[in-house]
Amino acid sequence: MKKSAELLRTTFPSIRFSSVYRTKAMEVEAQDDFLNAVAQIETDHTPEEVFKLLQSIEQKLKKNAPFRYGPRTIDLDLLLYDERSIATPTLTIPHLGMHGRRFVLEPLLELINPENHHPLLKKTWEELFSKVLDQKSKKVDILL
Repeated sequence: MKKSAELLRTTFPSIRFSSVYRTKAMEVEAQDDFLNAVAQIETDHTPEEVFKLLQSIEQKLKKNAPFRYGPRTIDLDLLLYDERSIATPTLTIPHLGMHGRRFVLEPLLELINPENHHPLLKKTWEELFSKVLDQKSKKVDILL
């Protein structure tokens, strides 16, 4: 996780990181816990360029999930890009399913205004977070 933070800082010098959270795997539960964080960047890159840069970092860190939703060394997702909604064959923003995942919303709320609205669902991030509180999540002492 530290190596990915270093590569992200090199690529996006103004990056800000949330706390790191330990969560149980959701889709395939018979695996180790996951560590999750959210980062916020300022950039002149297009969403597509940011996505390609994130994929490049994943390749450098040898992302290798043995199966879908399986354990992996790194997983960098582009969750939001301003208030835009994008749907192409390779990129969907806002990220599908993020509104139902505590491991995304809890760290996200450290970086954005909770009263802002999801670009498509038109509900506040705080409202969406209140619906996933039953999912286990624990802040850990890892600084990025």
